[in-house]
Amino acid sequence: MTTHARVCIVGGGAMGVGLFYHLALEGWTDIVLVEKGELTSGSTWHAAGQCPHFIGSLTMAQIHFYGTELYPKLEELTGQAAGWHGCGGVRLAITDDEVDWFHYVKGIGKLAGFDMDIVDADEIAKYHPFLNVDNVKAGAITYNDGHVDPYQLTNAMAKGGRDLGGKIQVRNRVLDIKPAPDGEWEVVTEKGSIICEHVVNAAGSYCDIVGGWTGHKVPITNMLHHYVVTEAVQELIERDVELPVVRDPYCSSYLRQEQKGILIGIYETTGSKECLEDISWDFESELLPPELERLEPWLLKACERFPLFGEYGIKRTVAGAITHTPDGNFLAGPAPGRDNYWMCCGASIGISQGGGAGKYLAQWMVHGQAEINMAEVDPRRFGDWAAGDYCLAKSLTDYEHMYVLLTPGDQHEAARPFRTSALYEKLKAKGAVFQETFGWERVKWFDGEGTGEDYSFRRTNWFDPVANECKAVREGVGVLDLTSFAKYDITGAGAEAFLDRVTANGAPKRAGGITLTHILTGDGMIEAEMTVTRLADDHFYALSGATAEVKDFDLLTKAKQDGEEVEITNITDDYGVLVVTGPKSRDTLEGLTDADLTNSSFRWLTGQQIDVACAPVRALRVSYVGELGWELHVPMDKLEAVYDAVWEAGEPHGIADFGTYAMNSMRIEKAYRGMGAEMTNEITLIEADMERFVDLKNDFTGKQATQRSKQEGTRIQLIYMTVDAKDAEARGNEPIFADGRVIGVSTSGGYGYTVGKSIAFGYVEPQYAAPGTELEIEILSSRCSARVEAEPLWDPKNERLRA
Repeated sequence: MTTHARVCIVGGGAMGVGLFYHLALEGWTDIVLVEKGELTSGSTWHAAGQCPHFIGSLTMAQIHFYGTELYPKLEELTGQAAGWHGCGGVRLAITDDEVDWFHYVKGIGKLAGFDMDIVDADEIAKYHPFLNVDNVKAGAITYNDGHVDPYQLTNAMAKGGRDLGGKIQVRNRVLDIKPAPDGEWEVVTEKGSIICEHVVNAAGSYCDIVGGWTGHKVPITNMLHHYVVTEAVQELIERDVELPVVRDPYCSSYLRQEQKGILIGIYETTGSKECLEDISWDFESELLPPELERLEPWLLKACERFPLFGEYGIKRTVAGAITHTPDGNFLAGPAPGRDNYWMCCGASIGISQGGGAGKYLAQWMVHGQAEINMAEVDPRRFGDWAAGDYCLAKSLTDYEHMYVLLTPGDQHEAARPFRTSALYEKLKAKGAVFQETFGWERVKWFDGEGTGEDYSFRRTNWFDPVANECKAVREGVGVLDLTSFAKYDITGAGAEAFLDRVTANGAPKRAGGITLTHILTGDGMIEAEMTVTRLADDHFYALSGATAEVKDFDLLTKAKQDGEEVEITNITDDYGVLVVTGPKSRDTLEGLTDADLTNSSFRWLTGQQIDVACAPVRALRVSYVGELGWELHVPMDKLEAVYDAVWEAGEPHGIADFGTYAMNSMRIEKAYRGMGAEMTNEITLIEADMERFVDLKNDFTGKQATQRSKQEGTRIQLIYMTVDAKDAEARGNEPIFADGRVIGVSTSGGYGYTVGKSIAFGYVEPQYAAPGTELEIEILSSRCSARVEAEPLWDPKNERLRA
């Protein structure tokens, strides 16, 4: 038995074995995978094995596309076939919003590399002659995807990894995972312990139990999922060409050919069930009792859609567990806490994703980063709060909405509200429409009509109210609750040196100074963005985005070296945040504080600890909307009183509440980049045109790579564009065209109400980045003209910020 390895992977399903194979391909062959049963004996063996291209996320599309490129080649690569069926797919649209979505996904296909066409209902018969398309508006045809045999696939990747030097132990249950004294990990198994540098939780339906051994709360739910297979169908026996896999929101099912029968997999839209609540370690290659009576409404709809299905008897029913996370994406990346504990689990469509998840996680482990943006699958996108009842409620809802389109702005209501500021009820009573961000309820816009948001890919009923919010901020004063900011105190005699070493722009040098700074990978890619304020010689206050709360805290704490005199504390829940901004913001605040708010005493990009409305406040003179303004960081129990005082003081100046829709409009008018959009782990600060936030006097992580990026030239370059849009803005991940081909990708966009233009950011090949360059961007079904701008459209000299 292997007793030492560089990597120990716990779990032998498609996800764990996909990582095993790709780590070996990356050159890490000192790997051992441990499985309590046989390979695939958890949820992999009974999976239906669909491998779709169609998905509304560029990251996920890249992961899926890699799998469909790899699986047909595995026999050539490893000597063992994967059971690939390249039959293609058809997704059906039954609403106009779904047709819009199809056009958005078609653009993603052009970026990810897969071919897709949108056809009308009559044309669907060319690809699938047995469907009833009476209520169908369009079909999305993907030509080169299909389905695979999960058992063959997993064993083909296992053979490939073994042939390269990796080892697999089956029939050896892992009993515990413990930190070893020398910084490594001890994986305790039935046959003895394995000491390893890296440990990977790929335990599938058991991943929450396995995570619990090391104090990790893994947010997964085992959902009960059914599919049925009919007896042989004469019409299919007579066909030479396999039918494409159909995905249909009407019957909330996938429908495909299985040998010469029909396979129907149902995602019930109500009454879905958790299973394996008290899972036994002996559960192996088993199925659960079927509940076909409960599935009857969807099976009847499937008969309507695919009439042949209703004409033949059911030969086999499969009822088994599949894992779901609160947002439906799997977990792949570092777990928070001690170094080198990785997650590769939580996949609800793990057969499709096993190859791609394995490839990109292997890159991350070996090279310190992946070549694609991994934020959507990073386990640190959840906090401990996301496990338990929250996870169950979200997972049930996610399962039930597998084929339900969530149009932009729409979110599941399950488990809400979960995290709220002290102003939640007050703002709700004033018409606030909220979005959930990292569990927080955050205001999008204020609905004066009380009708709620009309969700769409296009401009809808929020468009004019958001224009009014922007006008109030630009001309008077606005107030926004941004309590969801992640907040950290970084203290101690070594705090300044720590920040200089860990971040590209280092610590502010003067008392009260504020810097915008970034944590980079060793290759100079952007891991995190933070605003850091120096409150005292040994006290810094760091802020990052709400979704980065766990990730950025983890980056900071893991960067701390032994003996370094620095303490990092997450104080996110201790402080509420009010943004008070606009040309009348000083007039509003000066009567609420004894502090001198004039330019000479309280300059732009400085912070002070002052009293506002008798409450102690960390006041920062910054504004993400590009106006004179302050962020007031207020103890949570004082937030409502300060808000009330600010509102009363601002009424003579036309104060208005505003939300994140307005904030995004104004930030993009100011050409401010967004973390997670313009700045990701795929991008250097030089490519993001952020060189001014690099302090080369410090020896920070990623410095040499940043210098190389500047000296050698960039692969791609950020551009800022005005767009001749019709009734929809760029959202991000739309293809950008020049000279008849795709030369870039949008990252974010919005309508600039003050300047009266649609605006977008994007990355393009450097030769297309010059100001004045004419480009095109594909927004839904329209190819829109775009022009590269030289500077921000609003206040390019920052005169309003310094007012």
